[in-house]
Amino acid sequence: MTRKHAFIPLALVILACSAPGRHSSSSRSSIVVGTAVDMTGVNQLVGSHTRFSQDVIDLLFLRLFLEQPDFADHPPTFLPQLVKDHSWSDDNLSLRIELRDDVLWSDGVPLTAEDVAWTFKAQTDPDVAWGYSHSKRAVNRVEARGPQTVVFHFTSVYPSRLADINEGVVLPKHAWGRLPFDRWRGNADWFRRHLVVNGPYDLATWEPHHEIVLERNPRYFRRQRPKLDHVVFRVIPHSAHRFRQLLSGEIDFVEQIRAADQGRLEASNNARPISYWHRQYTHIVWNACQEPFSDPRVRLALTLGIDRHHLVESLFGNAARIGITPVPQSVWAFDTEILPWPHSPARARRLLADAGWVDSDDDGVLDKQGRPLSFELSTNSDNQVRLDAAMMIQSQLAEIGVDARVLGLEFNTLVDRNIEHDFDATIGAWGIDTTLDLRYAFHSSSRDSGYNYGCFSDPEVDRLIGEIRRQPTFELARPLLHDLQRIIHEQQPYTFLWEPRRTDGAAIRLRGLAPNLLSAYYNLEEWWVESEGI
Repeated sequence: MTRKHAFIPLALVILACSAPGRHSSSSRSSIVVGTAVDMTGVNQLVGSHTRFSQDVIDLLFLRLFLEQPDFADHPPTFLPQLVKDHSWSDDNLSLRIELRDDVLWSDGVPLTAEDVAWTFKAQTDPDVAWGYSHSKRAVNRVEARGPQTVVFHFTSVYPSRLADINEGVVLPKHAWGRLPFDRWRGNADWFRRHLVVNGPYDLATWEPHHEIVLERNPRYFRRQRPKLDHVVFRVIPHSAHRFRQLLSGEIDFVEQIRAADQGRLEASNNARPISYWHRQYTHIVWNACQEPFSDPRVRLALTLGIDRHHLVESLFGNAARIGITPVPQSVWAFDTEILPWPHSPARARRLLADAGWVDSDDDGVLDKQGRPLSFELSTNSDNQVRLDAAMMIQSQLAEIGVDARVLGLEFNTLVDRNIEHDFDATIGAWGIDTTLDLRYAFHSSSRDSGYNYGCFSDPEVDRLIGEIRRQPTFELARPLLHDLQRIIHEQQPYTFLWEPRRTDGAAIRLRGLAPNLLSAYYNLEEWWVESEGI
């Protein structure tokens, strides 16, 4: 089936949009999911992928293991997915994996150890320049020994070895290996035209900025899964429109229902809420590449000038809590002795005065050597909650003599500007890496080849991030993780705004869901629709 831009066949649209109760749990069926953003591509190694884009890719391709959402009380565990059996060498520096022998690509070619070894080469190739290639830096080599045996060799023993080899899906060497690595980054559409998959779903059609249709992969090794024939992801940028269509029964699932809408969702006859603490934190990143944000006194003062308690209470009620560190409070390694910075305008003014910012011309805005303390506070314009937060922050900072001008940008434009460090301050969010490797945003080496948008640099932070990686177990790494959180708390490269208690909305007819802090679509192959007795 073609994977070029195409309109969805009318029959499929009718199937996808049929009324609630028209499908039986004993027969294959279809659902419609409302999403705020589109997928950015089918190859996760090239381009900037949103969380949603990665969720879709995880429905098309399999990983070696399936990470479990159990890291509130202890480090995460992993269940085999492509793996049949695995064992460590006596020195714990090599992991031998036996792959399942019943996994086929969608074109009928068997998955082999060569796919795994070649995927590692792609993930670490400098021309591909994958944003998460750092997760493979302690893997010395990957060796295919026969059709189903692959061996990972590590340079050292450290806590997240299993998570690191599991970072990224396994890719099809026979299909994608025809394009040299040095041509990958300029040819994202090529992978779509040559797409073969091994996950529960295949890509039927994709009309960018409108709709993605996944169809059941008939070659998926779990023969009775997925339970749904089709999943339609419909791009609906505005949250109010998504919510209205959920209540009316036009769509079956929506992520991240606004706190203001949760009462209506609870009272609905067509849909219900599913809530859980998320592994995400929303923050302001201050661009330390430039003044005044290179001064930690200024960053701390700005945090103290924001009334985060009022912000969270107004926007979320009890559906969020104040953020404290880049390790969310629902994760086992959070340092419970760290308390959030209070709202203290008086202390904020004192810190700014110490840094040389005073209102010399009595215009209500602090200045230094003739330059006003004025900056753009940007965020993505499709997220009303962040825009509302930005407006509240603008008002609060004005009370301490700071002029923050709110700027709403299209999401991809915002990301591009962040990567280029072309911003003053940005409201964004991260879903944490459960290995708790904070290199992505806080190590100085990630300024130009990672996600350290704010150019933060601290030698002790760099040292601790490296030292944590050298511990043989997570338990031994815990005190170092606490030290790391304390320094970030003191330095405030981010102002941690909130951690959401996430609520997704699902149609009453939709069953088998288990959205969680790893992904809203964690077990989508188990979802089904319930008959209402036609």
